[in-house]
Amino acid sequence: MDHGGDILVETLVRFEKDVKQTDTGFLVIATEVENDEEKTSEPPGKVKELLKEFQDILPYDLPNELPPYRTHQYEIVEEPGSKPTFRAQYRLSPTELTDMKKQIEYLLAQGLIRPSTSPYGALVLFTPRPDRSLRMCIDYRALNKQTIKNKYPIPQIDDLLDQLRGATVFSKLDLWFGYWQIQMADNLEPTRFTAMP
Repeated sequence: MDHGGDILVETLVRFEKDVKQTDTGFLVIATEVENDEEKTSEPPGKVKELLKEFQDILPYDLPNELPPYRTHQYEIVEEPGSKPTFRAQYRLSPTELTDMKKQIEYLLAQGLIRPSTSPYGALVLFTPRPDRSLRMCIDYRALNKQTIKNKYPIPQIDDLLDQLRGATVFSKLDLWFGYWQIQMADNLEPTRFTAMP
């Protein structure tokens, strides 16, 4: 049924009749949403208390040292005969370049990275965070293609969701600079990235 491009507000019964007559139809359901501007990002009182109590293990900033040694050292094992991977840096916008320099200086000051003359090199890319700041990402795809994969079974998502049945409280853990908190074994060469274009 042609309504001349008009947008009609219809009941579900009327919509079903129109679809039966024309074999096609588009349904848009609009709902009113709350104004998010009034919501605060401050955590509830109990959460604030827990954050204060455990601030030694939940700091806002990274410590000025490498992560502690754990029982397992993470390493990158390449396939036999692999050659070092290197990609020249893409051109960055002035904003990205400024942000990259700032993040590199921070990571150097924290002792988490160091200058390198390795033949390996990966690209630096940026993705926007929800707060519009930039997240620096290192593109290790070329290196990943020649690493020996450490394969293990991953749980089925449906099984994990079934285990949540009946749960009423959920939590999420988002590590601050998560990948910078994993200590690598001494073969660091392959993890080099190109920081300056």
